[in-house]
Amino acid sequence: MRKRAWIAALGLVGLGEALYMLAYTAGWVDHLWCPLFGSGCDRVGRSKAATHFGVPNSAAGAVYYATTTTLALWAADAAPHQKRLPIATLGATSALAVAASAYLVWAQAARVRAFCFWCLTSSGVNAALALLTIPDSLRALKFSSP
Repeated sequence: MRKRAWIAALGLVGLGEALYMLAYTAGWVDHLWCPLFGSGCDRVGRSKAATHFGVPNSAAGAVYYATTTTLALWAADAAPHQKRLPIATLGATSALAVAASAYLVWAQAARVRAFCFWCLTSSGVNAALALLTIPDSLRALKFSSP
């Protein structure tokens, strides 16, 4: 499987997790299945750390993962200099997502004092996406310099 197919697949995994968490946030799911942390998923999902600027983190994540999947499919197997915009955007958004994930993992530990399996899995997906996208993004930006 080509690298961008893996990126798209990871985007779909992240989208599924984000939509599950969004269903919980919206009240469509009463209780989150949390295989490693007991009630930790529910505690994190209902905490102040689950929303920023009035937007649930799960909604922002769903938009990010849908965008990531779309950009990866758009770029397909193109070289970085052939599809600069989607490739550079993949790296930039992945870098922001991994930074946000680092902050949210800290918030789970320091503020909520509970961990969410789905949130930590999402952080792992974001780290993998960053590793897969940032190198090509830097190459795309290098090619776009005069």
